[in-house]
Amino acid sequence: MAESDQGALALDGLEDSRRAVLTLTNEMRRTLYLYTPLVRPELYNDDEVLAALRNRVVTQPKSRVHLLLPPARDWRNGCPGLVRLGERLTTALVLRTPNRRELPDRPELGQAFAIADERSLLHFSDPRRLLGSYQPRPSERMKSLLELFRELWNRSEADPDLRWLGI
Repeated sequence: MAESDQGALALDGLEDSRRAVLTLTNEMRRTLYLYTPLVRPELYNDDEVLAALRNRVVTQPKSRVHLLLPPARDWRNGCPGLVRLGERLTTALVLRTPNRRELPDRPELGQAFAIADERSLLHFSDPRRLLGSYQPRPSERMKSLLELFRELWNRSEADPDLRWLGI
């Protein structure tokens, strides 16, 4: 991860992204919002990443993780650890799918982002190659993405492919 003039750390690939997700999760106090159009198993099924999420939720009972993911049929076989975590932490880790019929026409929806405590932003401009940045301080960009996340969340729905699992 290389630091830019604005304090953001550039992310170039899996290792940088993994470290940034771990930092973001470990520094989270109350809430984590994650939107991604693509669930990369190398990142979202990583044992250390899943353990950090589990640990954060277990050690801080009031913390909440809100995940907006593509339909589970697209990723559940590649991410069984994430599915299990969702099964076990049903009140603290909430998985939803954006309602495709109500998605706004925004270029950000092809990108991925995670926001912790309205303070830090992890942004993947290219979620396939895990290219992006991690910004540990609040920014205008973070505020606009959080607004977008809330808009999507309010229109999202429980994933029918996960309902049969009890999630």
